Amino acid sequence: MSKTSPVPEALPAASAGNNHLDSWKEIAAYLKRDVRTLQRWEKQENLPVRRHRQDRLGSVFAYKSELDAWRLDRQLPPQPHAVSGQEVKSGKIRLLVLPFENLSGDPAQSYFSDGLTEEMITQLSRLEPQRLGVIGRTTAMQYKGSSKRIDEIGQELRVDYILEGSTRRYTDRVRIAAQLVRAKDQTHLWAETYDRDVRDVLALQSDVAQSIARATRLALPAREQARLAGIRRPVNPEAYEAYLKGRCLWYERNTQALTRSIEYFQQAIQKEPNYALAYAGLADAYGLLALIPWDGLPPRQAMPKAKAAAQKAMEIDDTLAEPYSSLALVLHRYDRDWSAAERNYRRAIELNPNNARAHLWYAWLLIALSRHREALDEINEAEEVTRKIDPLGLVDIRATRAESLYLARQYDGAIAECRGGLRLNPDYFLLHFVLGRCYALKGRHASAIRVFEKAVRSAKDNLLLVTSLVHTYAASGRRVRALKGLEELKKTSKWRYVPTMYFACIYAGLGDKDQAFFWLERAYQERSDGLTYLNVEPTFDPLRSDARFQHLLHRVGLSH
Repeated sequence: MSKTSPVPEALPAASAGNNHLDSWKEIAAYLKRDVRTLQRWEKQENLPVRRHRQDRLGSVFAYKSELDAWRLDRQLPPQPHAVSGQEVKSGKIRLLVLPFENLSGDPAQSYFSDGLTEEMITQLSRLEPQRLGVIGRTTAMQYKGSSKRIDEIGQELRVDYILEGSTRRYTDRVRIAAQLVRAKDQTHLWAETYDRDVRDVLALQSDVAQSIARATRLALPAREQARLAGIRRPVNPEAYEAYLKGRCLWYERNTQALTRSIEYFQQAIQKEPNYALAYAGLADAYGLLALIPWDGLPPRQAMPKAKAAAQKAMEIDDTLAEPYSSLALVLHRYDRDWSAAERNYRRAIELNPNNARAHLWYAWLLIALSRHREALDEINEAEEVTRKIDPLGLVDIRATRAESLYLARQYDGAIAECRGGLRLNPDYFLLHFVLGRCYALKGRHASAIRVFEKAVRSAKDNLLLVTSLVHTYAASGRRVRALKGLEELKKTSKWRYVPTMYFACIYAGLGDKDQAFFWLERAYQERSDGLTYLNVEPTFDPLRSDARFQHLLHRVGLSH
């Protein structure tokens, strides 16, 4: 990026996340098919291939994101880097932990079996990440209560081994049965039944992890052996139970559930003051509450608590990856300490290379710093990890790449990513936000308004979407509707938290620079997360030539 301008360079199409394919040969290599097959698919199956208008011979090009969406629609096999045959060649083993079955007879105890499933996924994913890929929670939980055979599930996910089991609670005791099955022939390689006191559940997890390592012939490094030995300590049963309940609620990702998860994490800490995982959960919950665009908490209320909890978790156990990414999130989106945030993101990835969340959060930092090419590399890394271990989590990847392209002014590429992502999850709010913003910035205001109006009808409490709709009214000349929406948002701010950045966005759309800067100053005092992206957000392009904008960039730490 030029040092004379705060506006990030638009990426050339060929380098926008390696999204551009310039010939039939490149398209064929990407889809692993011959050119003749692709030309047939273009005619019969609407393969999204484009032609250069100026070239009468019809030379072609395509976007990977559009090809991926087309392939997903038709359920064609994914790009073969995730196929088990190649994994075997590289020595990589793929394993699925099926959701443990709750045999207690009490549906209310499902939090225990679900929580144990997640804990086993976490423990196994840390054994030897370079050789063992463990399917992530999002995908694994889709098989809860499934009647599919082991070999069917193995073929669907291309896994080598499946761990299945059941739990039965008896007050302070638990019986857990587990068995490891080779997917291709349903051979039982190992099975064990544990009848333990709940306080020994961490030792049980360690025993299962080590048994699986032996059964799959993993050579655990000394550091990992020491870690497994270290987690064998007894845990307060009430603390463990509270932690599992907190984690189950955290995954619901709504305000009420996150608030309740904090209560459970705090209960776990009260019962077990040195419970690192409970502190990590507390950091995750407060961090998310500061960022969600519906009924969240003001940054000054939530972020310091997230930081303190993450630091405490690291003090107790510095081998956990999660607290490093949680701390990095605060350093990045609240403290605006870019170098410290980058160090902690890198450390989280070093401790767990398969942590797609850390890759994505790190990408957001790089985006804020206008390091778009590096950001897209991290997004691609997250996609590679996710395709291998949590394919149902791909919508997060597409949403992040869409926003990255949007912030790099690559609107067509962003639109393609949004369309592909919405096929995976039609309700994903960030995809609607990016799609509508891209339409608006391309001058397609009517299309943008349709996107936002439909999204707001489905999620009226999502203030980011409400603000985007009001801003689009303003930018398209519908001033009366924009002013009405602005007043309604101000009324809302009297009884719930509304980020002050949202008002700055609307006033920028109305062309009222003085009010826009008034609210930007309020956002600075509030330490609003939105200021992190001030240097790259197209919404504020009309303000960039103003000396007040350059001064604010300097204060935020984004000037060059």
